[in-house]
Formats: sequence, C-alpha cells, structure tokens
Amino acid sequence: MEIKSGVQKFVFVGRRYRNVNFTAAQLAQNIGTNTRYLSAAIRLHYGCNFSELVNKLRVEEAKQIMLDPQNTLTMEDISYSAGFSTRQSFYNAFSKFVGMKPKEWLVQEQEKKRAEEKRQREQYKATASFDGIAFE
Repeated sequence: MEIKSGVQKFVFVGRRYRNVNFTAAQLAQNIGTNTRYLSAAIRLHYGCNFSELVNKLRVEEAKQIMLDPQNTLTMEDISYSAGFSTRQSFYNAFSKFVGMKPKEWLVQEQEKKRAEEKRQREQYKATASFDGIAFE
C-alpha cells in the first residue's frame, strides 16, 4: 500500500509521466523501494506494467490537451507535451489504448460535441416558449 501511495503521489498527482525521461528506476528511488517491488505493486493495483501505466496516462493527458478549446498545438507538440519522446510512440500508444489514431478520435469527439449541442438547442427550442411564442 505504501508503494501504491507513492505511485499516486509521484505519477498521478505529480504528473511526472509528462517527463520524457521518466523511468521506473527513478520512481522506485523517489518512493524508497526497488523496481522489482514497484513493478509487482503496479501490476497488482493497476493491472499493467510501468510502461503501460505511464503511456495510458500520457494518452489521457494528450486527449485533454486536444479537447481544450484554446489548443493550437500540432499532434507532434501534443505528443511531447504529454510526455512521449516521439510522434510515432504517441501514435502507437494512442492506437493501442483508444483503438484509433489521434486525429480520428479528435474528429469523432468534435462530432459528438456538435451533436450534443444541437440536441440541447433543439430541446431548448421545444421547451422554451413565452405566452405561446416559441423562441428560435
């Protein structure tokens, strides 16, 4: 449990996974254990190995960056911001965990958002009236 707490502190809260050079050895040293115990704890608590955990978190970070309305970064810049060392490693991890390429996912998410906004506007139009006058 101490190792899990350390992982949460340094990996999840500290978001150290964004460091391109982040390693299991560094994490083990930071939390006062060795890589063997660290690997066993990660497998037990998260059901994956260190690399998979870090890459899952990096993919989630990249998704959040892509969904940010203020985002003007390229996919390559997004991959580096999330902690990937190369664009190809980003694309490989994204495809593995999400099941599609980053741009395909982004287009799908944008379409979902537009559809939801349209549904909400139509719902509002159907329910918004003032003295029998519907607002368009």
